[in-house]
Amino acid sequence: MHAIHKYEALPMFSHQGIIYKYSHFFAYAINVVLLLSHVVILTGCATAPTIDASLQDSALAGNAQAQYKMGEIYYKARYATWGRSVYWEDAAHWYKMAADQGDARAYYRLSQYYFNRRSDYNQSFIWLQFPAQQGIAEAQHHLGMHYAQAWGTPQNLTLAYKWIALAYGGDISNPSGRVVSLESLIRRGKMTPEQVSEGQRLAAEHIASHGRSWAIDPGRRTLLEMR
Repeated sequence: MHAIHKYEALPMFSHQGIIYKYSHFFAYAINVVLLLSHVVILTGCATAPTIDASLQDSALAGNAQAQYKMGEIYYKARYATWGRSVYWEDAAHWYKMAADQGDARAYYRLSQYYFNRRSDYNQSFIWLQFPAQQGIAEAQHHLGMHYAQAWGTPQNLTLAYKWIALAYGGDISNPSGRVVSLESLIRRGKMTPEQVSEGQRLAAEHIASHGRSWAIDPGRRTLLEMR
């Protein structure tokens, strides 16, 4: 019987042969994974927001405008680190300070925090009330969405119509991607003519007493079109 010399190559298709043949490939793959993990760590460190010292001092001194700007800095960086929402809590901290001084924009951002970060639709609904009343189109749109989808409140399509219709007065976007068209609600028979009429009346009353809406991000085009 032929004996395999101890230095003879292992058969290519044997179990041992496959491991031997591809051992260099496995080692290379492991090195690539380790390299990528270091890149992730370094990139995560590099994406930390830059804070202006004078802005932070002003915010700490109680300036609501500065507090809101601090919140915006962290808000815009919330998903900057490989999709991990590492700065949401920092943003919410500053928004809460600004909201305590009556900044309606901060109220709206806090509603987003509770909706997207905490999945707390009740709190999101509560925080939307003030900015919607103050005419922030994005808040009006999302308040209407809460009524339409029964997020944190019983469904009320009349109020959904009112708030979404009011939001059309501003140039808004819907960053969550959840779009409910008034036309679609009507066409699918979800709203009665009486609900539509009442929603239109409530919207007209609101405009008469509060004026038209304004948007936090007026440069962004609306994803909702009224026909």
